[in-house]
Amino acid sequence: AISLNVLPDEILEFIFTFLPPYGDLEHCSLVCKRWQSIVKNFVRRSQLNLEKGLADFRLRWEVFSQQTAAAVEANSPSLPTGMPMPIIAGRFAHSTVRHGNSMFVFGGGSSSDTTFNDLWRFDLTHMRWSRPLATGTYPSPKGSASMVAWRDKLVLFGGWRYPSLHPPYQPWCLFDELHYYDLVKDRWLARNSMPCPPPMAGHSATVHGNRMIVFGGYQIKDDVNVNSNDTWVLDLDEQRWWQPLFVGNTRPAPRYGQIQVELDKHHLLVVGGCGGANRVYTDAWLLDMTRDAWSWKQLSVRNKNYGAVHMWCNPGCRVNNYLVVVGPSPKIPLDFQIMKQSRVPVVGGSALRFAGLGQAPPPPPPLYQQQPGHRVQMPDRRLGGIAPPQHPQRLNNGRLGGAPLAPQEQYLANRRAILNQNIRQAQQFMHNNNINNNNNNNNHYQPRSGRLSDLHAPPVPAAAAAVAAAPAVPAPLDGDADAAQRLQRNLALRCRDNEPLLPKRFDEHYEDPFRMAAFNVPGRSRSASRDHSERIRRMEEKMNAIRNSRRSAPAHVEPQTLRAPSPKRLRCNVQSLFVCDISSLLQNDNGCEPGLDWVEYKNFGVLNGAPDRLILSSLIAGNGELILFGGVHKETLTDITHHVSNSIHFLSVPRDII
Repeated sequence: AISLNVLPDEILEFIFTFLPPYGDLEHCSLVCKRWQSIVKNFVRRSQLNLEKGLADFRLRWEVFSQQTAAAVEANSPSLPTGMPMPIIAGRFAHSTVRHGNSMFVFGGGSSSDTTFNDLWRFDLTHMRWSRPLATGTYPSPKGSASMVAWRDKLVLFGGWRYPSLHPPYQPWCLFDELHYYDLVKDRWLARNSMPCPPPMAGHSATVHGNRMIVFGGYQIKDDVNVNSNDTWVLDLDEQRWWQPLFVGNTRPAPRYGQIQVELDKHHLLVVGGCGGANRVYTDAWLLDMTRDAWSWKQLSVRNKNYGAVHMWCNPGCRVNNYLVVVGPSPKIPLDFQIMKQSRVPVVGGSALRFAGLGQAPPPPPPLYQQQPGHRVQMPDRRLGGIAPPQHPQRLNNGRLGGAPLAPQEQYLANRRAILNQNIRQAQQFMHNNNINNNNNNNNHYQPRSGRLSDLHAPPVPAAAAAVAAAPAVPAPLDGDADAAQRLQRNLALRCRDNEPLLPKRFDEHYEDPFRMAAFNVPGRSRSASRDHSERIRRMEEKMNAIRNSRRSAPAHVEPQTLRAPSPKRLRCNVQSLFVCDISSLLQNDNGCEPGLDWVEYKNFGVLNGAPDRLILSSLIAGNGELILFGGVHKETLTDITHHVSNSIHFLSVPRDII
């Protein structure tokens, strides 16, 4: 037999990574001084690896569900024979806190519009659920309450009762109850003192020494439900409430559901929250409690593009210098997106260029010179090109007045001639349809005449003269004008080879006879009935051929090899990880303004094994890992039965092979 003591320290430390980082590691540290040193080094390294994994998004999710609990029960010899292992019911908006090697969960909403008042304990060492048999005065069934750990006690305050649709019909109400739970005696103790905060829910609380700081929440004041930005302090030793004095009137807006974390004994951080409909906050505030008069300070938030946006119904916790938030995955942008914009060719310098995207281009130089006795109207800018003048004159070499054209102006004049010709044809077509909608003739309207090469070819005087001498057409109606404008815009997007700045794909679709140039391909002239009969005939021939091939096939046919399934696409309805650097809040050594820096995520914050998207869950920090529990699917909140979860997800660093 080989003793473990002959193994190097690195091998022993790697073996310890397979143990739960709680009670088992504590037992290993009691073996000898060498093992104690290895365990101490392992705990320190695990914390550093977790922080590095948060910065690099190199983490993994592991789940503990009912199936995992059944496997643990089968391999657990300590349980009595025939006694099933207890497991907690699914819930949301519950209260969770970690104390030592255990995670405690209280209350929350159920899947059937009711609330719980039970307390559960999850042993992080042996991965088991248990419900303590507590005595004393139990709290009311409620959710969205605050629960913190202080010494050997749990402090529970506030909460709200879910309105039930089934017997026993529980009315909706808020609570101002204060309960202590003694972990040694397993006993609930109710404590009421005056003055005390109003009934509230959705507030946040942290422990600073012997004080519990409570901020915000959804409250009842003078029989009116309002959001609050008040701060209350509970002296945990004397069990007495009081409100501090503040310097100035600077304070966060009223909110509930915010994330509150402890920075040190005299500072706390408040991030996010909700102030009502369409008022979701992403700001950050620092509370300074060093002096007798406290003060709020709003912090700058940098890299907001990589930050969480729903920080009122999603959990968060602190891991040393980082604030970790678990929420919905951000929307993955499309691979290509085109904004509707105005493109007007302008002449500048010695080359033709296009106006900038999304901004108004400078007006083009006058292309129509005024002749004696005539008023020439400047061309109007439209979405797709330049409108023709109201009084067209005879063209001479592409210009009114007979002066020679520059190459750029000649290009514009030729392009405008073809566009004007098609616009007049479209207006004439619309006008004729309005006069007689039932006139069916054999003349097929061709909305686009001419070739693309004509846009850059030398002008033809005869064709230009014919265009200029076209008879005037009455002004079309509003609907016809819109159709003509759409036709003009589509015609302006026809030329691609000679205009490389035009988009290669379009996202505009029109349900009118003037379709996009890319899809307006003239087909063969066939009647609709003949084409339909031809397609039916070909389909019947194909079906008969399939039947004949099956009949003539041999009896024994070797099975074809199945093609490997395509890889699954990245799921977007899972939880993402958002990490915020808060190391500069209390350190002003570099001289920069204190603030929050959201870390740029990778793969949109989606990690391997990410859980489904849930809201109103809880997130706490463990030993070198994060623990996510419970939650409800947002889409099922309006249903009679909600889809709630009782799974535990652990976020940790992957094990490295030495």
